[in-house]
Amino acid sequence: MAAGALPTPDDGWARVLLQAGVVAGLWAIATFLIAAAALPQMDPQCFSDSPTGGRVCPLQRDPVLTHLFDVRWPAVPEAVTVSGVLLTMLLGIGLAFFLDTSEPWSERGGAPTAAGIVSGLLGGGLGLLVAGPGFVHPLIALGVTALGALLALLGSLALRAFLRALRRRYAGHLRREQLREHGTRTVSRITSLDWQYTHPDDDSVFTLTAEFDTRDGRRSVTEELCVPRRDAPVLGGTVIVVHDDDAAHATGIDALLALDPDGLRDPDALEKYPEAPEPSPS
Repeated sequence: MAAGALPTPDDGWARVLLQAGVVAGLWAIATFLIAAAALPQMDPQCFSDSPTGGRVCPLQRDPVLTHLFDVRWPAVPEAVTVSGVLLTMLLGIGLAFFLDTSEPWSERGGAPTAAGIVSGLLGGGLGLLVAGPGFVHPLIALGVTALGALLALLGSLALRAFLRALRRRYAGHLRREQLREHGTRTVSRITSLDWQYTHPDDDSVFTLTAEFDTRDGRRSVTEELCVPRRDAPVLGGTVIVVHDDDAAHATGIDALLALDPDGLRDPDALEKYPEAPEPSPS
């Protein structure tokens, strides 16, 4: 794959694009309903339609933009409107959360958990852009339309940042795969050791600095190492460094660390390094 290209999702593009499209569509419907049902009540040119409980705007030409809703705002009972808004918003938020947690690129370096919110922003902006020009009052129409344009702009910028991060993580994934398949494995001495945190499965993450000799002289690398807490290394012990001749790779990944099966272990690791905190009750 060419450098900078987007990685294919684990289950293919069709599945991810369908989920993102559904999220965007639901957010668009929800924001449109909110604008069309709630904001006309603040329009001084609208009046109550008591038999149905809705708000109706005069049958006059819309002075703003497209005349999309020249005739009237639909006189829909409030309960129906609220139900529609709640249903679409809950579904949209739920599917956005699912899209973020389903990790469509988990086998290719992972992705930032933002696909759902990016889709929602774009959909919400679209919904307001459609709703805005239908208001009779020019200031309200322009305000809703401007808010829709702002959401659409934020969604576009967020999408750009998401794709950039996705490419960067994929480049890192390819770099790690390259090192695992073709790198040189060297037993190296640990010169610095810092515990970071412990996962719920009792694996601890350390930041290590290790030194080793190469044909160009002595080299030092600092990377993270994740090992079971009971197998924590010690300062002055050894780890396996997987490296190549590129000491300044564009991804920032110059080497990988692996546990040395013959290296020293910290006999006090279980007492020295804390367990992962208990998850808070939901």
